[in-house]
Amino acid sequence: MKIEITEALWLDAQQPLTLAELTERSGLPQDLLRQLIELDALPATFDAVCLEAARTARRLHRDLELDAGALAVVLQLLSRVHALEDELRALQAQLPRHLF
Repeated sequence: MKIEITEALWLDAQQPLTLAELTERSGLPQDLLRQLIELDALPATFDAVCLEAARTARRLHRDLELDAGALAVVLQLLSRVHALEDELRALQAQLPRHLF
């Protein structure tokens, strides 16, 4: 039987993080984080939302070996997809139930 240890971290969505904390908690190198911020792929305010995006970037970087430019494009596209999904859910909530 194989047991995996998973890290759990509870963050206040409004609690700011330092660059050092973001680096440690995301697992991304600080220079790559800075590049993603410069490319507007990550927000310059370090909070729980930024940490989630940085962890996604870490997985993409590790699994697909994407560089900063490619990571920026993928993160921006993922952000747009999430925004569109939120908009779709809001519009569906306004429709009568019998239309589904």
